[in-house]
Amino acid sequence: MFQPASLKGDSPTPIDERIRKKYLFIYILIIILSYIPCSFFEYYYFIILWNGIFIWFYFLFLPLNAMILIYLLQFSANFFSVLILTIINLIHKPKEGKFKRDPKNKEYFYWNLRNIVKKWPLFIVASNPFPWFKNRFTLRFFGVKIGKKCLCDNCWISSEFVSIGENCIIGTSSLLLTFGIEAENFILKKIIIEDNVIIGAKCMLMPGTIVKKNTKLSAYSSTKYDQILEENQIYEGIPSKKRVELHD
Repeated sequence: MFQPASLKGDSPTPIDERIRKKYLFIYILIIILSYIPCSFFEYYYFIILWNGIFIWFYFLFLPLNAMILIYLLQFSANFFSVLILTIINLIHKPKEGKFKRDPKNKEYFYWNLRNIVKKWPLFIVASNPFPWFKNRFTLRFFGVKIGKKCLCDNCWISSEFVSIGENCIIGTSSLLLTFGIEAENFILKKIIIEDNVIIGAKCMLMPGTIVKKNTKLSAYSSTKYDQILEENQIYEGIPSKKRVELHD
């Protein structure tokens, strides 16, 4: 069900098919709106440069034109998604907890609705030639907190309820999952990573995980629900256990 967006090109936004079918129009609307600025840009690009004086510039600037279109589409998708997401959050504020995996449950329903809204911009940015654009920019649009001097460009980060401190390293293909499904229950809890934390490659942090500052999690390790990794420690294994204490 889960896969690293940075590696697969998919967006980290699973959606219940029962809800997707009814609200697909929102997804289509965001796609249409995000192409409107691109259409205006192309129109004026053609009008200004397609004439006897500037026609050579029209062809000369085509590569630049393509690059601008890529980022204009991404900025537009982010803008309209955040606009709609803001309205949805005003109607129903996101909450943490354990809920029934039923479309009639408000928390589960609105979580899926938020994922529908975020899916298009996250899908676009996942294929961006500059991978840092996804984790360092787009996810911040959706409220994910990522501190300064963090390396987290090739990992999978949920698009809400995540806080990452400064000077952290999150290894390739690691997963930060703020949501989980257990039978008929749906779990949504915040992941907190404090300053100077190192997460090895292909690790999995489950909902509710808190990693205290100056702590390391070895590669191929995973945490349990609501697990707290104490300060100045090294953890490893599945589930992760303390290995040795670090001293300053």
